[in-house]
Parts: sequence; C-alpha cells; structure tokens
Amino acid sequence: MFETEIYKEAFGHMLRNKMNQDDRSILNLDKNPSPEFPKNAKMDATLAKYNPLRRIANVINVSGEGNIVVTTANGKAEIVDESQMFPESNDESKELKFSAYKIASLAKLKLAFINDRHFDVEDYLSTKFAKRFGVCEESLFIKGTGNKEPLGIMNSDIAKATASALTYDEVVKLFFSLDKDLRINATWLVSDEMAMKLRLVKDANGNPLFTGDSIFNKEVIIVNSLDENTILFGDFSYLTILIRKPISIRMLTEKYIATGEYGYAGNERLDAKITDVNAIKALVIHTEE
Repeated sequence: MFETEIYKEAFGHMLRNKMNQDDRSILNLDKNPSPEFPKNAKMDATLAKYNPLRRIANVINVSGEGNIVVTTANGKAEIVDESQMFPESNDESKELKFSAYKIASLAKLKLAFINDRHFDVEDYLSTKFAKRFGVCEESLFIKGTGNKEPLGIMNSDIAKATASALTYDEVVKLFFSLDKDLRINATWLVSDEMAMKLRLVKDANGNPLFTGDSIFNKEVIIVNSLDENTILFGDFSYLTILIRKPISIRMLTEKYIATGEYGYAGNERLDAKITDVNAIKALVIHTEE
C-alpha cells in the first residue's frame, strides 16, 4: 500500500493541505491521523547514513504488540553417507519482548514553500526527519539506559575489556576475544576521535593497524555516539531493531498559521535488543589524567 502511486499522491495532497475525501480514505486518516511516509529509498538511505546500525543490524518491521522469536544460535550441517540418517541440529531461539518506544520531532514550513509547486515538500520533510531520527536512534542504540528508552549496547551485558593505553596488542586481543564463527560477519564500531587514534597505531615492524576502511579485513564504521575511548567489535546482526511504526507524520494546519506556517509532527515507534551478548565485545581505554 505504501509503495503505490495512489498512496503517494494522497500523501502529497495531505502535506500541502489539499486533500479531498478520497485522499482521506486512502490514508485512513479517521483511524490513523499520522500516516506513514510512502516507501522511499532515499529516506531509508538517509536513516542508515545517520544511524549506521540500521545497515548492519537485523531490522524487523512488525505492527502490533507481542513477543518476537529470535535466533540465538544456528544449527550445523555435516557430511553423511548415502544410507545415514540426517543429523539433527536445530537453531536455538528464544522469545523476547520488545517495547514500542516513541521518538518524535516537529518541523515547520512556510506556506510560501508549501504552495510553490516546484518545491518537493515530501522530499524535504522525509530527508529532514530521517536525519533527526537517525541521529536519535544511533544514540539510543549505543547509550540507551533501558528506562523508558531502549537498552543501549554499552549498558547491556556485553564483555568490556579495559586497557591503560591503546596499543596494537590490545586491538589484537579484542579481535580474537570474539568467537571465530562470529568474526566472519564482524564489524568494528568507533567514534571519529577513536578512528584517528587507531590510524596512528602500528605493529612492531611499523605497519599501520588501520588501513583503508578496515582493520584485519573487517570494516570500520564511524558511530559518533560512542565515546572517544571505546571500541566495539562484533557481529551486529545479533542486534535486532524492531520497528513497530515507521516514520509517520501529522499535519498541524492551525497551530502556526499566525506566522504563515504549517507544522509537521513526525514520530516513530521502535525498540532494539541484543539477542546474544557474546556476539559483541568492547575495549575501553582508561587513560591516566
């Protein structure tokens, strides 16, 4: 429904306050005054740009409430003779209860822009909200306290090693602390400040640790919600992001009309959980002041 041209057209009419009854019916405004943005590849790319965890995590879109079954360990395959029974090896799974935390933001636009047929209101708002929500999501998924917000990675039960200095050996130890099967799909997460420090680290022969965009052939992703003394390494597909309601918007046509503006109230509902804390490791550098 959200990918159809008829929905996109009705949504565009709503953004310019030019709806007819058919538009209201298509958007189902009587039951849902905050319809979702139409399916938008640019919006998805912008969200992933400002929240890189969306790109490497397990993202699930689910409507309604309830528990979600997630895989915590995969079964194994092995070679067998023609007459041999197939080996039994099941995936391990468990039920997790995900909440539906609400993220919200408000944008205003001058009527002069809205009424300009050359101005793409949907593109402007989708990009603006994607940036805002992406930044907020990244911070929550890294630093969230679990109190009326998602529990972030750094406040979860992942193993956190400490070191008094950032050295080649400490990064090697972090790399090999992750199970070899999990290293296959592993990624480094660091802040911009930590990335600069890692660029200066060399081995005993003077070879740089951090070359190109990778360390030990594993991608390094900049996540600025991490502090400058922390490195995360792991398989982040074990971070499940559950989206109960994608970014949606509600028109406020009267509240700001005195200043010649319309308001647009954006919101989404989601949660995130690590399904296996062993899949992610941290190194925290405690430097002496």
